[in-house]
Amino acid sequence: MPEKIKSITQTTKNIDEQMRWYSETLGFKAGKREILEGKWLNELLGISDAVVDRVILHLGDEELELWEFQKKADLKNNNFQGEVIPIDSKSNDLWFQHICIVVSNIEEAFQKGANKSAQISSRPQTLPEWNTGAANIKAVKFKDIHGHSLELLNFPEDKGDIRWHKDQIDLFKGIDHTAIGVSDTQKSIEFYNGILNLELVGQGTNYGKEQDEMDGLENTKVLISTLRPSNHGMGIELLDYQLPNQKRRPRINPKTTDLNEWRVILLIDNLIDIHIRLESSDSSKSLSSIVSIPGNIWGGVIACQVRDPDGHALLLIEK
Repeated sequence: MPEKIKSITQTTKNIDEQMRWYSETLGFKAGKREILEGKWLNELLGISDAVVDRVILHLGDEELELWEFQKKADLKNNNFQGEVIPIDSKSNDLWFQHICIVVSNIEEAFQKGANKSAQISSRPQTLPEWNTGAANIKAVKFKDIHGHSLELLNFPEDKGDIRWHKDQIDLFKGIDHTAIGVSDTQKSIEFYNGILNLELVGQGTNYGKEQDEMDGLENTKVLISTLRPSNHGMGIELLDYQLPNQKRRPRINPKTTDLNEWRVILLIDNLIDIHIRLESSDSSKSLSSIVSIPGNIWGGVIACQVRDPDGHALLLIEK
């Protein structure tokens, strides 16, 4: 069974600039910074001569890792600049992924600097009473300085994990989940629940003017499925947009170094069994071999990388 989501990684093109922005705008605190490199990393990520400048940002009990791929000066044609995030990215694109940051006061948190960023939402929204599963949740979506999508969210007293209602002193409290665009909810549930054993803990459909304003779309209807590896800690939210009904754009040929490459780092206790099941699945083409890794990086000793049915990357780590 999966133990927890250890962290979420985000690829950046300027780690110092990105680190300052997350600290000043969203209350993250910078922690350990190091260079990752070696044969194990090349095998895990499926690229050659990888060198990653990595910093861990902390918010509450959760971690966001920033990764900047470096060039080796002594290697010719060694350019790790991946694709930038399309400037016209929309919430219903299949490459869409964000982290959801829980706050105690959404208006105050938004005014700390997120309001000066590129906006997805028109303004913070309160979901309507008729939507019982999400009633009175307040949320706003925007982009960071390099175009990564983000969300601020405030739970009413009857929603969300109990930990979000303790110690209201902190304005920015932690990361509730990462949300990803999916093309087929059932296929994604078969991957995350059927193979990786995350528990499906909730499902509902959001629509209406508030959802339009939040997502920056028109006539929005989105099926949302929430999975978690345990009762506490970060989860994964599947966003399956039924509407708008224009063709949803997939991420073609995803690369490790693309700026819209996020990774879910999932701690599990049965990697060999999971790897065998992945070898027999539709995700087998993206599956790396099982690699021995330094134990001080994510607290595990073996790992593999795989992509879900829509190309979102995961690192599976066994202690």
